[in-house]
Amino acid sequence: MDSRVADALSGELARQVVGRLAPDELAVFDPVAQEYFADPQAVLSPARREEAVGFGLDLAMLTPYALAVAGPVVTWLVATVSTAAREESEARITSWVRGLFRRGPAPGPPVPPLTDEQARTVHRIAVRQARAVGLPDQQAALVADAIVGAIRVG
Repeated sequence: MDSRVADALSGELARQVVGRLAPDELAVFDPVAQEYFADPQAVLSPARREEAVGFGLDLAMLTPYALAVAGPVVTWLVATVSTAAREESEARITSWVRGLFRRGPAPGPPVPPLTDEQARTVHRIAVRQARAVGLPDQQAALVADAIVGAIRVG
């Protein structure tokens, strides 16, 4: 997957997480995300957390962590959905071709929701990544819960 597309998906998921857990940060989400995607390690650096961002914000905020956690989750979701799409592609193509025969639009199948096991996997990935970027266990669990909620509920 193109890195710009992956970043955009990660940003969308992280925005939903921030909206659920720290809605006041949404006002500065875009500039923080831009800085994060330019240099993730610098934004998450412990020394950097003590500094202010160019627009005067303390980096002890949720947004960079949500972005860091969303990336591996999006990577896993893309792989999972790609596998499912390959398995279902023959049936979809057949349906679309039949739609062409009828000269009407072929209805696309809805995206299936995550199974409980898939949701647990997403949660584990999110907690592991949140801990890896330095969030304490309680905050890591909150971010993971918000990610699963954003994916399952939208």
